[in-house]
Parts: sequence; structure tokens; C-alpha cells
Amino acid sequence: MDTQTGKKLPTYIKNFGSFIFSKLFLTHLFLAIFVGLVILFITFSSLNFITHHGEGLSVPDFTGMSIKQMKVEVENKNLKFKIIDSVYSAPGKKGTVIAQIPPAGFKVKEGRTILLTIKTFNPQRISMPDFTGVSLIQAKADIETYGLKIGKLRYIPDIATNNVLEQMYRGKPISPGEQIEKNSIIDLVLGLGKSNKTTLVPNLIELTYDGAIQITADNSLNIGVLIYDQTVETSQDSINAIIWKQSPGRNTQTTIGSPIDIWLTLDMNKVGAEQNSN
Repeated sequence: MDTQTGKKLPTYIKNFGSFIFSKLFLTHLFLAIFVGLVILFITFSSLNFITHHGEGLSVPDFTGMSIKQMKVEVENKNLKFKIIDSVYSAPGKKGTVIAQIPPAGFKVKEGRTILLTIKTFNPQRISMPDFTGVSLIQAKADIETYGLKIGKLRYIPDIATNNVLEQMYRGKPISPGEQIEKNSIIDLVLGLGKSNKTTLVPNLIELTYDGAIQITADNSLNIGVLIYDQTVETSQDSINAIIWKQSPGRNTQTTIGSPIDIWLTLDMNKVGAEQNSN
């Protein structure tokens, strides 16, 4: 009976209420919930197993390995590889891996492709482009685009100020189309104009030699004498060494094409002392 209305409840409602609170229904309900939870657990566990969730292989260190050694190691680890670049002028033994992505120790899944850079036995060669007839700024950008390096700048009297009149390789003119090694240094002969044009000497302190080459070329100047101190003992040291002194000093007015002598070191104390003195 409904206590609020005083009417009797229908039989089917009383039977339904009795059923859902019966021991049989509650037993089956709890059993269904339990089975559902077990199925969900098994499903998520299977996904983790299939996808190796939370697991990963440590990428081996391939640097220094020959191509043959590297292939064996890659297969043993169920990985893949792709050679994305090859260089000739770099530290390391010819025919070996010198760089990799991801780095050694990085966690990856099986089947991951490792990107490798190798050192070739022979230098890559390209056809010499034609840099004549353009400005120094354009020639510098083109030289870098072709994988070459800018060298000495020599100025001669000519109405075409700072335009490339001739391109030189190892002290001799080089014609477009000639085969040349990539990363070769190209010297340029440029027009000086009708007067002795001057420029300000840039600050080269704390730059490497390669960095200084770029800055001096941007300012129509040259690197002159290189002086390494006792901290620089190997070729790799010379690459990492930084400039702690220069002559002439920064902001000095000088004729375009003039040289800047630089002193290089691995001793940061020298660099700081020079900066403080300026």
C-alpha cells in the first residue's frame, strides 16, 4: 500500500521490488560487475603488452662503428636505420658513423628508425658555380648554399664596388663547371670603387675562427694572422678555440679588404680579462 495515498501498489510493482532485492538478483548483479571489471583489466593489460606501453629500448651508441658493424647492431635490437647525410671533413674514422638521431641511451620502441651521418672515404664533389657579377653579400649567401666556404677577399680598383670580379681556388682562377670538393674555400676578387672605402672593424672576441670568417666577410674584411696559445694542442682544439684578442680592435676605422689578426685560446679567463679591459 502507498502510505501517502492509501492505495494498494500493483502486484507487478511489488513483485519487481521483491525481485531486485532478492538474493538471486543481487548475486547475479555483483557477478556481472566482477566479470566486467575483469574484462576491462584484461583489455587494458593486453593493449599495454601489444603497444609496449611504458617499455622502450635504449638506443645503442653507433658512433665509431663501421657500416657493417652498425647493420648487425641495428638488426640485433630490432631497429631500423637511414643514412641522412655523409661528410668528408669531420672528426672520426672514414667509413664510420659520426652522428645519430636519437642519441645513444634514448628510449625508443622496436622498429624505430635511427637517422645516421657517416664519414665518407672520398670527398663529395660538385660543379663550381659562377659567383662573378654579383655583390659580396649575394656571393657569400650563394657560397654557403652550395656547401662551400668563403675565403680571402682581395680588392682591386674597379667601378663595381664590392662586386665579385673573379673567383679563386687555391690561388688560381676557377671557371664555372669545374669539379671541386665540397667545403672548399673560395677566395674572391672584388671591386674597390674609385676611392679607398672604409669600414668599422667588428668585435670578434668570443667567436670561433669559423664565426670570425663570416663576420669579417660581412664587413668586407679578412682574417689575417692566427695565433694559438698553449691550450690549443690538437686540430679539434683549434676548431673549439675562441678569440680572446684582435688587432685592430673593434670599432676601428679601416680600409675594406684589410686583415684582422686574431689570438685564440681555450682559456675562458683570458677572454674575460680582455673583455674587461675594453
